[in-house]
Amino acid sequence: MTLTEFFAGMDPAQHFTNRFYTVLYFKKASGSVTIDDRMHQLRTDRIFFLNYNQIYHLNPETSATGFVMMFTKSFYNHLYTGNKLIKNETVLNNVPVFIDLKTGSKKEHAREFEEIFKEYRKNILFSTEIICLHLKIYMLKYLRTASPEQAAPVPADHKKAVVQNFTDLVDLHYKEYKTTAPYAEKLNLTANYLNSLVKGQTGISAGMLIKSRIILEAERLLLHTSLPVTEISYELGFTDNSHFGKYFKSVKGISPKSYRDRKLF
Repeated sequence: MTLTEFFAGMDPAQHFTNRFYTVLYFKKASGSVTIDDRMHQLRTDRIFFLNYNQIYHLNPETSATGFVMMFTKSFYNHLYTGNKLIKNETVLNNVPVFIDLKTGSKKEHAREFEEIFKEYRKNILFSTEIICLHLKIYMLKYLRTASPEQAAPVPADHKKAVVQNFTDLVDLHYKEYKTTAPYAEKLNLTANYLNSLVKGQTGISAGMLIKSRIILEAERLLLHTSLPVTEISYELGFTDNSHFGKYFKSVKGISPKSYRDRKLF
């Protein structure tokens, strides 16, 4: 769809939680977009990638033309290839938040968008499979267009798959489970081995990854809602508001209330 259609009827004051993989192609743009707690300028021929559960907010003065693609994990996985790098959505784990198109890549990216939209409008035999293939091609081109500093290696092996399964479980259960053991049990691993795998792949412990996910959600709720801190602590699975405060401060160095106040002013 076009950006005009995507933004039609949106309340400019509202903060939206992303429920899909979303690619926003700004052909002409001004203004800014805030994704989680970071603001990015909109520019002509800048393309953004939003991951699941990211919260975004368009500056009310934003004006833009371009295109939007939204797709689910299940759709991306609809068609498997034999290549381990692209057979499932793990290739999308470390996608840079935006890329800037240079003269040589503008037509290439526009052409891929047009091929996908053309097939979508046809809606005939094998359209789903063809769109899925084009989508895989497009996301690889997105990654290839990223600058060397933005680009991330895409390992594809058993260890990577286990760690991805772990992070998926954390996304589902971080409000319930705040230690490594319950996740290790679900994955039929020992907690020590899971921690070793996670640290080897990400550089941080499994416990810190869990804590980071909880803190990320806390930041989102503090910045993008008006819920009292006490309600946020309950929302995140803490039965004691004091415990939540200490937990948050151990990572951010300040209390949840101070964090909210600092960001608002």
